[in-house]
Amino acid sequence: MDIVAKQWKQQLQYLLEGRDYESLIFTSAEDIPILPFYTADNVKSPYAINTKTQVAVPLFISDKEATLKRIAFWQDQSVSFFLLDIHPKLTQKEVEEWLPANLQYLFTNSFTIDTTTYQKAGASMVQQIAFGVAQIKENPHTADVLNVKVAVGGTFLLEIAKLRAFRRLLSEQAPTLPLCLIAEVSSRGLSLLKSSYNENYVQLAYEAAVLGGADYLLPKNPLFFKKSNLNSEKTQIALISSLCSTRKASLLNDLYAVEALSYEMYKKAQSFISYIEKEGGIQMMKQQCILQKWIIVKAHEAQKRFDKQCEAFLEANKGKIEWYQKEEWELYPFSKKSADRGTLMAKRLWEPFEIKQRQQWQKKTNQ
Repeated sequence: MDIVAKQWKQQLQYLLEGRDYESLIFTSAEDIPILPFYTADNVKSPYAINTKTQVAVPLFISDKEATLKRIAFWQDQSVSFFLLDIHPKLTQKEVEEWLPANLQYLFTNSFTIDTTTYQKAGASMVQQIAFGVAQIKENPHTADVLNVKVAVGGTFLLEIAKLRAFRRLLSEQAPTLPLCLIAEVSSRGLSLLKSSYNENYVQLAYEAAVLGGADYLLPKNPLFFKKSNLNSEKTQIALISSLCSTRKASLLNDLYAVEALSYEMYKKAQSFISYIEKEGGIQMMKQQCILQKWIIVKAHEAQKRFDKQCEAFLEANKGKIEWYQKEEWELYPFSKKSADRGTLMAKRLWEPFEIKQRQQWQKKTNQ
């Protein structure tokens, strides 16, 4: 430990007034210790990432002229990458024939892997990485590019570490293939609160995606229960573009905390991938619902931690909190149960509190 680091530790121990320095170390849900400060000694294996994130616009294609008009509009906003979802009445081949040739496109059925389902159902970050890499190892990929979709949440520093560890493992698994990480903000941490909470959450997730090294970032409507419109999309795309112009993943290269946490995430995911292989592989685990059970366990643990924090928040702000009511929803905000036990269901952490609040509101209305 260098002299400056020793001085910092001595200063902390003085301020602790007899308490143990170890009391400042926080262990995350990934079982990764978060230290009060980091030094070169904590960096075991640095990994530089020089990706420059760009905005990606999702488009649903059902009509040629309307699609071309929207593409032209976004092209004027300096957007050059589009994620395309095609109406069943159309085919990818016929759509490709009339798309402008000077832009980049990815069809939603072209993802090599999509780990967003795991994240939205409550999988830990290590699980998200390990399941994604295990899929690629078991399923031979013939595409020219490794297109991977990831979901990003609000735990800023750890989300950055997740993306950087994921890129490292994917690059090791397919070293000859170009890798394209496409990130979206997950709804898992969003709420029906009438406040700036959702806006702050989404912006923090955007920043994590950029600094974590996503190649492309999709816009997210903070009011997830509202249908997206052109104005809301323009606002979010302008925000992403602004972030991408001032932030990039290379800014965090060689930063002690980022390098240390990313490597911890990398090693844990690597170890878990080996365990998955020894236990029969990810496909077998999906078929026997073992994978789903693992995710459910992690989701329950995450919900318990969140409930404790949320109860304290609601108690401290009693009488000051407003919620968006049913008449203000355009999209149903709650998860729906599936009869298939093998299906992973997306669920937001705020749901139990919102449902309870809604029931209380309905009781008052009926009195």
